[in-house]
Amino acid sequence: MRIGLIILPDTPWDQAVTQWRLADELGFDHAWTYDHLIWRERVGNPWYAAVPTLAAAALHTRRIRLGPLVTGPNFRHPVPLAQEFMTLDDLSGGRMVLGLGAGTTGIDASALGRPPRGAARMRRFAEFTEIVEQLLLKQQVTYHGEFYDIEEARVVPGCVQHPRAQIAIAGTGRRSIAVAARHADIWVTNGVAPGPHQAPYIDEMALAEQSHALSQACRALGRDPDSIRRMVVDTSRGRPVLASAAAFATAVRRYEQLGFTDLVIPFPAPAGPYRGDPAVLHDIAKRHLTERR
Repeated sequence: MRIGLIILPDTPWDQAVTQWRLADELGFDHAWTYDHLIWRERVGNPWYAAVPTLAAAALHTRRIRLGPLVTGPNFRHPVPLAQEFMTLDDLSGGRMVLGLGAGTTGIDASALGRPPRGAARMRRFAEFTEIVEQLLLKQQVTYHGEFYDIEEARVVPGCVQHPRAQIAIAGTGRRSIAVAARHADIWVTNGVAPGPHQAPYIDEMALAEQSHALSQACRALGRDPDSIRRMVVDTSRGRPVLASAAAFATAVRRYEQLGFTDLVIPFPAPAGPYRGDPAVLHDIAKRHLTERR
């Protein structure tokens, strides 16, 4: 199982750089940051932009894969996003993974106006994802849809990775899972989100149902379900994965039994929702990552 970290963009870079370097040096497979304008539990607190954070991380790491988890159409347009991501892939030497999602309906979404809701929100996400993927593949796209009108948009010279960089798509409902089945190299779930202002939680039955829905959607498209990696993001408060190296090992076994290939956990912070002891990361690396390598 591949193991990744979420690093919140809430720390000045001269402090945050040590977190990204540590993730790289300890042997974690991937490291991610959230792409929000406002995040539910950090309103009024420092919060830095994802794209320049990832650019800096690309220049201060060697081997770890990097990406936003996730970005989406609430405040991104597919054309400049594709160009920015192509540039990030160049800066990292081909280590970027583009995490995409439909976007929430909370305060982050309303900062730039009223986003579409319900089925319209999912249709916009499907268009958004199709355009981004086509730009990364073809480097020139004309598209006329319900939400986007694009004339000869260009993203040149394209990604370092060929035929394009990997795309990770977050989805827990039927419509978003269908988008993942069509476009994703990695499907992402964070379990169950009770509401736009509430933290997600892990429910193993829900994870199994979501994973089954992905397999069905793949088969309906004639795609091998095993061609998509399955990533679970566990930031649970009630049963924290980073309580100890033993708790982490238990979580890995649990998710492997459910068929997941990747696990993402929060980088322990001195305060806030992901508060924890960074020493646990060293213990995990010693017991699990070193042995695996």
